[in-house]
Amino acid sequence: MIARNRALMAALERILRAIGVACLLAVMAIVFCDVGARYLMNAPFPWSYELIGMYLMPAMFYFAVSDTLAADHHIAVDLLRPAMPPWLARGVEVLGGLAMAGVFSVIVWLFASSSLEKWASGAVVMGAVEWPSWIPDAIVALGSAVIALRLLGRAVGHALSLVTGKALIALPARVEDH
Repeated sequence: MIARNRALMAALERILRAIGVACLLAVMAIVFCDVGARYLMNAPFPWSYELIGMYLMPAMFYFAVSDTLAADHHIAVDLLRPAMPPWLARGVEVLGGLAMAGVFSVIVWLFASSSLEKWASGAVVMGAVEWPSWIPDAIVALGSAVIALRLLGRAVGHALSLVTGKALIALPARVEDH
């Protein structure tokens, strides 16, 4: 069951990472073309800032965090971990993972509710284009849901490792280990 859940999470994270990469490439292409249009033809894209800020940047960030966390490439402060016995480090990982999964679950609830309300009301952000305002909230809700699932999965993996005495999930690497 753990292997199947890991595979499903990895597949979902790969899809979101690919979307995040596509958003990054789109940002670079839009900015490049916008700058060219501004300075060569004196006709910048009036919609570029809104598109990038409202849709592409949140997708780049929220769709990459879970994959980054899965690979242990996130920023972590491990001042005390080197001095901890493995059972205590696992206990801290369980408590921290559950706490952060709770925080991200609240974020999911708030942004999903907001997204549904905005979608039902047809709310838009006025600008050069009438941008649907539910999409950014949906992006944050989806990305946060995947982050919460990743955090919960890590917490459960560390809890099971703690209970069974088997390393079902590796402890995060220390800087000295690299």
